Amino acid sequence: MKRSLVFIAVLVASMNSLFAQDCKTYYYLRNNSEVEMSVYDSKGEVVAKNLYNILSVNKEGVSLVSDFTTTVKDAKGKELSSGKGKVKCDGDNLLIDMQMNMPNIPQLQAMKMETGTGSSFLTYPSSMKVGQTLPEGAFEMNSNTNGMDVTLQYKVSDRKVISKEKITTAAGSWDCFKVTFNINLSLKMMAMSMPFDLIGAEWFAPGFGVVKTESYKDGELMGSMRITGLKK
Repeated sequence: MKRSLVFIAVLVASMNSLFAQDCKTYYYLRNNSEVEMSVYDSKGEVVAKNLYNILSVNKEGVSLVSDFTTTVKDAKGKELSSGKGKVKCDGDNLLIDMQMNMPNIPQLQAMKMETGTGSSFLTYPSSMKVGQTLPEGAFEMNSNTNGMDVTLQYKVSDRKVISKEKITTAAGSWDCFKVTFNINLSLKMMAMSMPFDLIGAEWFAPGFGVVKTESYKDGELMGSMRITGLKK
């Protein structure tokens, strides 16, 4: 009986160690790391850069949780906006703050996150496979642009894993799952409302994170984003 208890204790300790290693391989969960995502327009020209700085990584229950800041700069290095977010990992799923998933639309670049409501995470299962349907997500945020109050409603739906592809950027090469999804986004300011219905695609590397995203409207590429730098 004692031998069985010892075996179980060792097994549980080994599983906890494996869980920690699995979660800590994601770039979102590396304490003090900095991630650079370059933003490209429809012609492939760099128009901005998103810089994610991981401030802290802590254990909350069975999950690892990281707090990060995000800073958007234009092609000349001028800061356009900034914000904060979280990433969670419980070993079975990675949950990414939806701010990191937002499409590259010029109207959004000057917005700064102030308050949010509702579900604000997208789920990426560790057991991802081609043909799988992933959970949708939605959130709302309030911002102020040029003295005007702005409300943004953002929903991601119909998330499907459609293929496996190798993606190479200036930061490295990864074997990724390609995930496609629908984007429903609405900007409301004063009495005006600007809806955007887009198609999105992203390439997710298990154990690492999202390395590339694209957004389309009416079949035309609007913009893309790729990881181009990583400081550990």
